[in-house]
Formats: sequence, C-alpha cells, structure tokens
Amino acid sequence: MSDEIDVVKTFQEAAFEVSGRRLETLTLDTKLSELELDSVLVLEVVSQVEQTLGVRFNDDDLSHLTTMRDLGELIRKSRRAA
Repeated sequence: MSDEIDVVKTFQEAAFEVSGRRLETLTLDTKLSELELDSVLVLEVVSQVEQTLGVRFNDDDLSHLTTMRDLGELIRKSRRAA
C-alpha cells in the first residue's frame, strides 16, 4: 500500500458500504457536518475507514475531526504511530 491515501475515495467507498449512499461531490474541504449523514452514521463510516486501512483513531482525535482534510491528517498520524 502506498504511503499516500486517497482520503476522499476511501471515505466515499466506506460511506457506500455502510449506508449505500454515493457521496460524489466530496472534496478534501467538505465538512462532515455538511454531509447528509447523521452523527452515528459518520462514526460508522469512520470505523469502516479504520478497518479498511488497518488503523485506529483515538476518541480525542475523532472529536476534532471536521473535514476530509482532517481525516487525511488523522490517517497519516495513525500510520506513523503504528
């Protein structure tokens, strides 16, 4: 697996797996609060991202997650810590 992850694509695939929704207009600057997903569903999608990439996010980091760009940084941080 490459060091660089396509965060948008990974989130889109996870969202489709979890909810059946296609989030085609997602960008790195898309805010999670702007998605038509409730907070529980967002956490399920993030959990699917963790499983897909083999990483774990701590609760404190998740509480600061607002955009896809933040998620990308969180993935890089988690991969460095592994």
